[in-house]
Amino acid sequence: MRQRVPDALLAASAEELTNVALTVLDASRASPRGGVPRDLTGHVFVVGPVGSVVDALPRADGAPVLNGNGMIYRLDFADGGPVRITSRVARTPCYHADAASRPGTRFEDLGFRDAGLLRFSRHLGLRNHLSAALVPMHAPRAPARLLVTSDAGRPYEIDPATLELVTPVGRNTAWYPAAPVDHPFPMTLTASHPCFDAERGELLCVNYGRSLVNLFVASLPLSDERGVVPRSVDRLASAAASMLEQQRLRPGADRLDLLAKRAIELLPARFRPGPPRDPGGAAARQAARFGGVPLTEAAGDFVHLLRWDGHNEPERHELVLPGGAPVRIEQSVHQLGLTRRWIVLADAALRIGLESVAVQHFPDSPGVERLLRALLTLPQEPATTFYLVRRDALRPGGGQVVVKKIVVPLETLHFLVDYEDAGDHITVHAAHNCATEYGEWIRAYDRHAGSRTPAAQRLRGLLPVGPADVNRIGRYVLDAAAERVVDQAVFADAERALRVGLYAYREAGASWMPPDRVENVYWHGAGIWDELCTEFVDRLYADHPHRALPLAALRRARAEGGHPDSLFRYNHRSMRIEDRYELPRQRVGSWLSSLQFVPRRGGSGADTDGYVVAIVTTARGAEVWIFDAANLARGPLCKLGHPAFRPGITQHTAWLNAVAPWRGGYKVPVREDHEEFVAEAPSDRVKALFEEEVYPRFG
Repeated sequence: MRQRVPDALLAASAEELTNVALTVLDASRASPRGGVPRDLTGHVFVVGPVGSVVDALPRADGAPVLNGNGMIYRLDFADGGPVRITSRVARTPCYHADAASRPGTRFEDLGFRDAGLLRFSRHLGLRNHLSAALVPMHAPRAPARLLVTSDAGRPYEIDPATLELVTPVGRNTAWYPAAPVDHPFPMTLTASHPCFDAERGELLCVNYGRSLVNLFVASLPLSDERGVVPRSVDRLASAAASMLEQQRLRPGADRLDLLAKRAIELLPARFRPGPPRDPGGAAARQAARFGGVPLTEAAGDFVHLLRWDGHNEPERHELVLPGGAPVRIEQSVHQLGLTRRWIVLADAALRIGLESVAVQHFPDSPGVERLLRALLTLPQEPATTFYLVRRDALRPGGGQVVVKKIVVPLETLHFLVDYEDAGDHITVHAAHNCATEYGEWIRAYDRHAGSRTPAAQRLRGLLPVGPADVNRIGRYVLDAAAERVVDQAVFADAERALRVGLYAYREAGASWMPPDRVENVYWHGAGIWDELCTEFVDRLYADHPHRALPLAALRRARAEGGHPDSLFRYNHRSMRIEDRYELPRQRVGSWLSSLQFVPRRGGSGADTDGYVVAIVTTARGAEVWIFDAANLARGPLCKLGHPAFRPGITQHTAWLNAVAPWRGGYKVPVREDHEEFVAEAPSDRVKALFEEEVYPRFG
């Protein structure tokens, strides 16, 4: 029996909730008094995308589900009473600019449009959706602070009590844009998972740019001026895309720029991108904004580490290789890790950047869009490059820092680190998302991998997470001095074609510091969803160099119905699964996401003494499931829900033991943050938009 993806996964509501009591839908006999355990307390925060300002999910245009405004949810637990939920949309200045320029409004000519995983306006810049992750900041003897983040935009601090945005971390001028193009909302690439050190009271973020985007930067200002590609050209492009998709050999990253340029040269002249307007002036203005330090080339390679004390502007530290060359990111920096002496960055298996904009340059010409995808979409790098930054090399005021570089086999999106790093040996626990594509989404022209029929229309915009191979969990000991791996162990469950998703673990002890040694981690074991398998992804990873399960065997498992999702506890010391709960196998499957470990009130402090709270989407809608962290196998203690709770796909989580109104002190005024960029906008209508629709929203 094949499991069907639940419809509720694609139907997120943008309705905001206030103190709504969830009802108990089901309770295990093992659950105390048949309800929520009394020693489950505190507040679980969840974030996820809920569509654009134009329409909620599902999107009529098939845009990626992950491209949407962030909705922040807070679940309040108190002494076994009703669990209550409150939610708020992350309303950034760019949110209000987007709402004021949507179709049918006075400023619609300035409006944003979907561009792959991003949303972009050639007049205004890049949306910061704030829909990926949440980061607590626990300072000694002070109320907890909380950040909401994305991979394309500055982190924002929120008020934990009201869920309203308070301030970005750093002014616009504290962050280098990924391209020297004048926009009120600059193109900023960062990581969804910065790190906060409670002992030192500092947040560590990353800000980077990739030279691979040069070609696409040139095309951005003209992207909406070319009109519709002639149908004959679009058909030719579609045929060329089909030929490219049939090839198993994919171009390497070093040849991508050349191939894309050659493909664009074949287009009629009026559809080719031109040079950026006033590139010298834009670069000069950028240098002036950032202390007179220009980039070596437009949209060149750079990686800057930002250190923020929560009160002043962040310090910026330029990361370079031993020879002085800038660190080069091939894909993205999705996550940072923190040890006692080191900061760990990974070149993550998630391609997100300005080339995503190019893929959507021709929304009314699917053949051209398909050709661009065939040319620009590369498989994730089959290895992971870690960059190690010595913490005592970060000097007050910023400066240049030389990094260590170590490569481990297999691709990685998320990872954890042991805080203890005695002898400069750093232990990394990596989730290897082998042959899994998180930078793609199901398109109108995609075909199902098994039947080769068009992919289901209702699934357009979802991630095509089939998967195309078995995921793995790796443990690596990195010798920072020798710049090599000195010990490694890798786990795979080929029998179940295991795919590893989000995770939860006891992230901090009584002092809010991370554990010296990571041991028990709760992982989402994503099942085999045959509906989400596409020919494109199968072909993209057909020649995966570290394949653990033949593609033919994986296709048989899909055809036989696959496996449902599971929640499992993995011991990173013994390198084995020690406890697991498999969700029911049903015609409409259950989709597990957004795990959060909550320590038991009055408990021992052990990393299994507590509860795992998860969001599960079923045939009847989104639900909150609560598990005993010490006994997953017996199933959820209770399931909670409410008809108004319709989050769609949710992402990362956080837990605070208490919430208090924000009083952090640091706050960037919106007008001061944007007025220099707005003043340089070529159109007076941009200035009018800000004066009438943006600035008044923030007092």
